[in-house]
Parts: sequence; C-alpha cells; structure tokens
Amino acid sequence: MKTLVIGCGAIGSLITGILSQKGFEVDLACKNADQAERLAIDGLIFKIKNRRYIQFVNAFHGAKATPGNYDYVLLATKSFEIEQPVNDVLAKLSPQGLIISLQDGYCEQIIARVAGSDRVVGAMVGWGATMLNDGMSEMSSKGDMFIGKLDGSDDPRLDNLQYMLNHIVPTSIVRNINEQKYSKLIINSCVTTLGAITGLKVGALITDKKLRNTFIQIIKEALLVADLLKIEIPDYAGRLNYYRLIRGHSLFHRVRKHLKIRLFGFRFRKVKSSGLQSLERGEATETDFLNGYIVQRAKELGIETPVNQRLVSLVHEIEKGQRKITPQNLNDPLFGVR
Repeated sequence: MKTLVIGCGAIGSLITGILSQKGFEVDLACKNADQAERLAIDGLIFKIKNRRYIQFVNAFHGAKATPGNYDYVLLATKSFEIEQPVNDVLAKLSPQGLIISLQDGYCEQIIARVAGSDRVVGAMVGWGATMLNDGMSEMSSKGDMFIGKLDGSDDPRLDNLQYMLNHIVPTSIVRNINEQKYSKLIINSCVTTLGAITGLKVGALITDKKLRNTFIQIIKEALLVADLLKIEIPDYAGRLNYYRLIRGHSLFHRVRKHLKIRLFGFRFRKVKSSGLQSLERGEATETDFLNGYIVQRAKELGIETPVNQRLVSLVHEIEKGQRKITPQNLNDPLFGVR
C-alpha cells in the first residue's frame, strides 16, 4: 500500500507521522517548498497524549514532484484548494488507485469531476487536530473515521484503506458517507465558525449560554435543509442525535439541550477551531463549504437560513480585515435566541 498525503496542515501532518511511524510507505506533498525541505531534513514533529514524536518522512514540494504509483491519495488540503492537487496527482495514481477526501465540506463531487467518481472515496474525520505555534501538530481530541464510496457501493479497495487508517483511529466502512459528512458539517458549522469569529476554543464555547443557543439555531436551520433534501442525518460520533437535541420547548427540554451540548463538547474542549487557526495565519477559511453550504442549498430550496448566512458574512468581514476576532461579534440580536 503506497500512500500519498497532500497537505501539511494539522490533519495531514498527523496522518503522515503516525502512518510512517507504524511502518507504512507514505509520502507527503507540501504546498510550500521551504516546508517540504525542512520536513525532509528535520523530520515531522507531532504530539499525541502529551507525548512528543519526531518522524522523518519523504516530503516533496507538490504532488508533481512525487515518485507516483500510489494506491491511496489522502487529500488533506483546504476545501477551496483541492482542484489543482487533484489534477496534479492523477498521473501519479496506480491503475486502481483511490483519492480520499478528508475535507469537512462536500468536496467529493469536485474531485469526481476531475478524477471520475469510481476513484473517489468520502471520509468523515471524527477526531481533532491543532497546529501549534512551533510547527508541531497535536491530536487534540479522540474520535473515529468513516469512509465510503459516494454511491454507497461495496469496493474491495476500501478494505486495505480501512486497515491502514485503523492505525490512526478506529475506522468504519459505511454506505451512507454523504449523510455522515452532513452530520459532521453541522457540528463544524457550529464549532469551526463560532470559534473563528470569537477566538474561543470549544471548552469556552460550550460554557456560554448564548453560544449554546446559537449552536441550536445553526442546527435547526441545517436540519430544515436536510429535511427538504430528504436526508436522514445519523448521530454524530454515535452520541449526538440532532433531532432529539432540538426537540421540545419546555424548561425541562431547554435544560436538557444545554446539558447535552456541554457534555458532548467536553471531550473536544481543547480543540481550537481550524477556521480560527486559518484566520490567525492570515489565510482564508472554509466557511463557504460549511455554513455557506447550508445557505446555498437553502437558497436553491427557496428558504431562509438567516443565522448561518449572518455567520458567513461575519467570517468574510474578518478575512477582509473589516472586523476583529472577538466574542463581541455575537452581540447581533439575531444570535442566541432560544
């Protein structure tokens, strides 16, 4: 199993480091030539459970520079950066090679237009990673992974992929990968975006009542879109049932909702929003592929999703330097309504 990871962010670095450490043949393609050279010389540094590792890896500047003949290409770039790497890696795939989309948004169809749907595998990454200031990537929360073909079909090529990914976290092959990704998209539309505009980690987000109410607003709008699209959303991480979460309006139900959010979010309390990490580096976020996806599908269906739409606008204002990252960004009366 010869594997290429494209993308040197927190997820891509951790996957490369762990798999290389476990003895798998893994190459890493970086967007930046200096980064590729540094990794090849100094090694890849990552952290799991407070233990620090240095793993020497085969790092290259871009997919075109890699040796090729890959059975698996794990695409760990930003959602808005996927098209060029996919074009670059097509000639590097083995005849039966697969491209696995690790992005949180729906990028599989973009990849399929370039590579063909038979070569695309969707993945739902249920664990968290953070890139620390010293260039070290840290696994900031435990979790699992789901992988599957877009049409829900069986594919024997997924068996070896599952075996390999099980060395990182428990990985399951599922028929409903599109629904699993929508489930992850909902939680990311809460955590990633609210973390980006407030500057808070998950632990701080879930302790604020107004922010928890905003979580619920985001989820309600996302489920409305899913209902009209006739998508049945599975529990996220096997523990968070969105339908039960938003059910009921009594005092008992309100207390239960907030308690559930706090309990569920506690395991991710150390996670720093990937959107916030991007903004701090002066880079664009993936909000258009998260809350923006909900907004776009809602427009196609002829309905309004005002909370998600306003969140997208706030993130873009921060990206343009028109607004600062601060919890005060949620002072808009639109947010936090019970």
